[in-house]
Amino acid sequence: MKFYKYSYLAILAVSLALGSCKKSAFVELNTDPGVLYSIKPEEQFLNAAIQAHGQDFEQFYDNYRRIMFWTQQSTANAGNGSVTLKTVGNFNSRYGVFYPTLGSVLTDVQVLISKLPDAEKPKYDQINAIADIPKIYYAFYVSDINGSLPYTEAFQARYGGTLTPKYETQQELYALWDKRLKEVIALLKAPPATAQVSLGKNDLYFHGDVALWAKAASALRLRMAMRLMKRDEATATAIVKEVIADASNLMTSNAEGWVFYADVSFTAGGNWAPDEFRAPKPTVDFMFAQSDPRLRLFYKKNNYTQANMNAAIAKGLYPAGTIVSARQYVGAPVSPDVVKTVSSWFVQKKVDDNLALDTVSYLQWRMFQPANGGGTGKNFFPLISYADELFMRAELAAKGITTEDAQALYYAGIDASISFYDKAAADAKLEDYTAVTAGELTAYKASPAIMYSAPKALEQIAIQSYINFFKQPNEAWALYKRTGYPNATTALANENIMIDGTLYQIPRRAAISAPSTSDLNATNKQAALDNMKADPDFGTAIDDLYGRVWWDKK
Repeated sequence: MKFYKYSYLAILAVSLALGSCKKSAFVELNTDPGVLYSIKPEEQFLNAAIQAHGQDFEQFYDNYRRIMFWTQQSTANAGNGSVTLKTVGNFNSRYGVFYPTLGSVLTDVQVLISKLPDAEKPKYDQINAIADIPKIYYAFYVSDINGSLPYTEAFQARYGGTLTPKYETQQELYALWDKRLKEVIALLKAPPATAQVSLGKNDLYFHGDVALWAKAASALRLRMAMRLMKRDEATATAIVKEVIADASNLMTSNAEGWVFYADVSFTAGGNWAPDEFRAPKPTVDFMFAQSDPRLRLFYKKNNYTQANMNAAIAKGLYPAGTIVSARQYVGAPVSPDVVKTVSSWFVQKKVDDNLALDTVSYLQWRMFQPANGGGTGKNFFPLISYADELFMRAELAAKGITTEDAQALYYAGIDASISFYDKAAADAKLEDYTAVTAGELTAYKASPAIMYSAPKALEQIAIQSYINFFKQPNEAWALYKRTGYPNATTALANENIMIDGTLYQIPRRAAISAPSTSDLNATNKQAALDNMKADPDFGTAIDDLYGRVWWDKK
């Protein structure tokens, strides 16, 4: 997909001011149920993308400090401590993003269309349909760890709807979302009876290309079906076969992936900074052993060069003649008990005011914050990439659910993932960027642990999916909950988490709170909680992180 260059501040200004509206009027629109201000539907769609991806608190608390630790995609700066799996302060920001803001903005798009003159409404049929795709995606993302949600009756209060929307169960939500996505796909593929207004540059994903939106909706159906497999394999299989049977539903290149791009200013704030997070030893060791070219795109080398060692020797920090290891990618142990035994790894040796030798690698900062260190590159946020879809299809084929070629899809997924991250790294302007070569890619796929093996196919596909989810921690988390991969016995051997001698499992859902006495919708919320609690898998209490929502069946 092409990158359309917008300044974050400029985008925000446009979304608040297009159509000559004042900022105060826009705020009134989004807070006063009795007001519907005159902003075009396509302009409000632009604001939805900003709301969805510009969440620095979610990145800081949910991703950096919780999910990425749980999924072993990073570690704390000084190594994981005993509280790694015991505290969840400020977790579950996604719920507060969707309710009321993002869901309301996307609902606004459709309500604004409904307020148009009758002669104009048919021109917005495609935009009206497209608005449901990110709305369903984000609702699915929220439900993924929260379970039951208000959806059908939600976001309607300002338009005369109820202030107490009913909750649908996750089972009901999956059914209604899939039904709506099918309708949307059919509408977007059909020749329109009336010339359509295009989202154009107000669409920061596909620039108004409705065929690509239909593919994104199809990919979302696949992703939801993958979750549904644990609960209703027959329904999930039917969805999968229906999607894959029509080639026009499927992405054909990285250019068709559902990815949000933005310029350097979008993540320039401090909460986006990944400086204090280390590379994880299990993934680094696996990628290094297989000469995975993504290693240098994901992680920074440590600074134990021979020149720096010689400077340290001159200061008496090391014996004369000390030779550094040729390997500069060193991951941090994940398990807190292991961290205690190698605590010296995290102690920097100060050579002078400008140099401190540091053993353990960091994340590649500019892959998360291109502005880091004065950078000027581009941001990227994959929702469902081409590689994501290929690995889903490979897994389904390896399980015999489809008749596609699992091996071919597996290798195509590797190609797509490496190519995607190579371009993303170049665009993010990594300080030490070196382009991936065709020879590296060929050699990687020929390495023993990577070469496709039918008996190990599901593990191999899961490991590649996990690596590919470098920028999608929720999907890495969901992958583990779906498949149990990777784990301590797989080729990419994630660590057992030991804390003070006790083996810990990772959390599986959000800690849900009981409704307050001031909550206008307390009755419906309590009924939804009571319904979820009836499932023994839900956990010992509503705030039990180790319980499971409906799709995550034991």
